[in-house]
Amino acid sequence: MLITALALATSALASSHAEAPGLVGRPQLDPTDFYMFISPEDSSKVVFILNVNPLEVPGAGPNFKNFADDALYEIHIDNEGDGFEDIRFGFKFSTTYQMPDTFLYNLGDVGNRANLNHSQSYIAARWDDGRLTRVLQTGANPGYVAPANVGSVSTPLDGYHPESTLPGYITTDHIESATFAEGEYRMFAGPRQEGFFVDLGHTFDLLNVASIVPNENTLLGYNVHTIAIEVPINSLTRDRQAPGPQNAVIAAWATTSVRRTQINEADGLGDSLSGAYVQVGRLGSPLVNEAVIPVAMKDVFNHRPPNEDGQFLSYVTNPLLPAYMEALLGIPNPGSYNAGLGIGGREDLVLAFLTGHPALGTQPAGFALGGPIPGEPGKTFGAFEALRMNLTTATGFPNGRTPEDDVVDVALSAMAGLLINGTYVPDGVDSTGLNYLGEFPFLGDPWAGDLR
Repeated sequence: MLITALALATSALASSHAEAPGLVGRPQLDPTDFYMFISPEDSSKVVFILNVNPLEVPGAGPNFKNFADDALYEIHIDNEGDGFEDIRFGFKFSTTYQMPDTFLYNLGDVGNRANLNHSQSYIAARWDDGRLTRVLQTGANPGYVAPANVGSVSTPLDGYHPESTLPGYITTDHIESATFAEGEYRMFAGPRQEGFFVDLGHTFDLLNVASIVPNENTLLGYNVHTIAIEVPINSLTRDRQAPGPQNAVIAAWATTSVRRTQINEADGLGDSLSGAYVQVGRLGSPLVNEAVIPVAMKDVFNHRPPNEDGQFLSYVTNPLLPAYMEALLGIPNPGSYNAGLGIGGREDLVLAFLTGHPALGTQPAGFALGGPIPGEPGKTFGAFEALRMNLTTATGFPNGRTPEDDVVDVALSAMAGLLINGTYVPDGVDSTGLNYLGEFPFLGDPWAGDLR
């Protein structure tokens, strides 16, 4: 009953926004949300969405927000359960200015790329076990980033539909595709409506969410920048077969990385990058780095891969948030829970967020923490932070995450002991005023710069 409540207590979404000190000055590198769900358009496809640029003001011209040219944006998938990447999708962006003699973003309808001063393109590829296996967008045939929704004069009628569940033509025109033996991949990159809803003002005023009714969605009217990719489902399992009891669970996370060395020239021109890419941002399940990892370890978490998450285990088994919720809101701290893992502390949270929960279907049948992975000699099933999904039973966070899951309510309730005693803690904020699309890329068209 409690497991069912956790799986079904979903109606919107949440994020990690500006959660770590090291990324406050580089919002282009700051992952805000990460989604993974079975496509409602095609049940044979899985959709992954990575958002960056928290608190993006729609009218912040003339240099509207974009993706960073010096960054590598990646989505990683572990289909074995050992905390190591098996599949990776990478996106790299490039910016051009076509009209250097003007200060404006565009000179005419932004739906026509020839009218854009600022234009971004991208290349994309897939790696399997570290080997490049699929080139999805090439330098000779790149994908193009959808333009900013500058305003009513720059964006023609039907160009964007920020107040509709239907996408405007600018959105659909920027959906790219590539077809291989396993099926078609679809990609989108560009501004989207911020779907995260939370009362940030009251939340970070000592968790003052209980006395304010109704609470206010602080982020209503903001945009984000989205990378979305739709992938054939059978290409994600470890044996490349249809998902079943032993191969249906995947774990995924997103990262941002930059070159190790950057040299900035005094005249602002000719800056150079060199060295290997260094990971600076990471996001799997929402709110982990924001509300579970303490400030002294937030940048460490962002720099490390999931297979090194043992150093953060105590923050899950003995979390700070339930103690704060008891002291500030009067919600009893459940203290500890023995799930038979031999770890101690809040083992219910370990199951829900670090190993997958058997009753939720997010832990493969017959797998045990520290035990062997069937069919993978020498590999052990581990505890690590990632977003997990059962490809046959996905119902919503924490079994995957859709753009309409209210993960704030689910995460708060889990911290308060939902899996132990049924405690449910809503934050009083819903998705009123937001719009989600019923088709790829599923997040609503961006808000216009002149209408905020």
